[in-house]
Amino acid sequence: MNILTTTLCYPTPARPDQGIFIQRRAEALARCPGVSLSVVSPQPWCPLLRRSEHISPQNEPLPATYPRLVSVPTIGWATDGVAYARTLLRALEQQKQAGLPPVDLIDAHFVYPDGVGAWLAGRRLGIPVSVTVRGKIVRLSRRALRRMQIAAMLRGVDARIAVSRSLAGWVHKVGGGDLSVDVVSNGIRPDVYRLVDRQWARVALGWHQTAKYVLAVGHLQQLKGFDRLVAVLPALREGLGDVRLVLVGSRRGEWWFARKVLGMMERCNRQAGTPCIRFVGPVISEQLNLLYNAADVVVNSSRIEGWNNAISEALAAGTPVVATDVGGNPEQIRSAELGMIVRDGDLDALAGALRSALVRPWNRARIASWGGARTWTQVAAEVYAIFDRVLAARAVSVGQQSSDGIDRSAVMMEAAT
Repeated sequence: MNILTTTLCYPTPARPDQGIFIQRRAEALARCPGVSLSVVSPQPWCPLLRRSEHISPQNEPLPATYPRLVSVPTIGWATDGVAYARTLLRALEQQKQAGLPPVDLIDAHFVYPDGVGAWLAGRRLGIPVSVTVRGKIVRLSRRALRRMQIAAMLRGVDARIAVSRSLAGWVHKVGGGDLSVDVVSNGIRPDVYRLVDRQWARVALGWHQTAKYVLAVGHLQQLKGFDRLVAVLPALREGLGDVRLVLVGSRRGEWWFARKVLGMMERCNRQAGTPCIRFVGPVISEQLNLLYNAADVVVNSSRIEGWNNAISEALAAGTPVVATDVGGNPEQIRSAELGMIVRDGDLDALAGALRSALVRPWNRARIASWGGARTWTQVAAEVYAIFDRVLAARAVSVGQQSSDGIDRSAVMMEAAT
C-alpha cells in the first residue's frame, strides 16, 4: 500500500512542532506491514505578497517534500483548494518522472484547502482519497463558497475520518446526514507522556513545592482562550493563596490577541506583586511531560476544539484536566475521575471547577493508566483498516468496469477536464 499523506500543517525544520500529531500518525502508519508512505506539504507563497522559505526535501522521519503553493492573500480563502490541487498534481508528476511507484491512496488532513485540493487531484488521476476532519472545519465552513467546496469534497472522497464524534456531527452538518464517517481519535506516545514523580518534576523545573500550579498548553490564539485563564486567576489566588498559571505554546496566533493576553498578564502580575503568570513559549516533548507531571491541574479553555492533544498528553501523565464543553473535550474527559467539564464561556464555572480541582485529591496513577492506553500504533491500525477497505472497494469497482466494458474512471476524468 503506497500512501501519500498531504497537508499544509506538517513539521518543518523551522517549525518542528507544527502538525506533530499528523507526523506521529503517519510514522505509525508507515510501520504497518506492506505500507510505503511519503509526505507532500505545500507551502503558501505569492510573489511580492507572501513569502515562503524554500524547504529542501526531508528524508527523516519520513520522506517529505514542501512545494510552493500559490496562495493570493484576501482571495485565497476561495481559491486555495484549486491551487492546492495543482500543486499536488505537479508533485505527483514529479514522483512519476523520478521512477517512484504509483500512489495507491491520498491521505489528506484538514478539509480546506488540503482536503478539497487532494480530492480534486485524486479525481483527476483516479486515485482514491481519504480526508481526516479536524477542528478547523468549524471555522472554515462559515463562508458560503468555501462551505460549498468542503461539502462537495466530503461527498466525493472515498473515506471520511473524524478525530471525534463531535466532528463526525460536523461532517453530517456540512456534507449531509447520509455520509458514513469513521471516528479515529488521536493517540499519544507512552514513551514520552507518562507518569513520573511529581516532586522530582517540580525540582527539575525549579517550581515551588507548595504553590498550586495551573498549566495550559496551546497556541497564543483567540480560540484557545488563554485570556479566560488570566481573567479568573485573581479569584483563584484570593480563595486559595499562592496559585500560579503557566502558559505553554507557540505565538502562532492573532497579533492583537497576543498583545491583549500579554497586557492582561502584566497587569495581573503587577497587582499580585509577584510573577504569578508565566508564558514560557514552546518546549520539547520531554520538557512538556515534566510540566504536565508538576502541575496540579491542566486546563483547556478553548472556544473551538476538535480533539485536543494536550488533554490526551496530560491524562497520560496522570494530571487531571478541566476543560470547556466544546468539540471532543467531553469525549476525552469521560468520567469525574479524569477531570471536569464546564460550560463554554462561563468564567464563574471555570473558576469554580479549577478551585475544586486544586483542592481535591486525585488518583494520578489511575488517570495515567487510562490516559496512556491509546497509542499511535492503535490509531495506525484503525486507519490502515479504513484504507484497506477503500482500496478493496476500488478494486471491486475496477472489476465491474472491466466486466461491463465501461471505463468509468475515464468518463470521470473527462468530466473533470
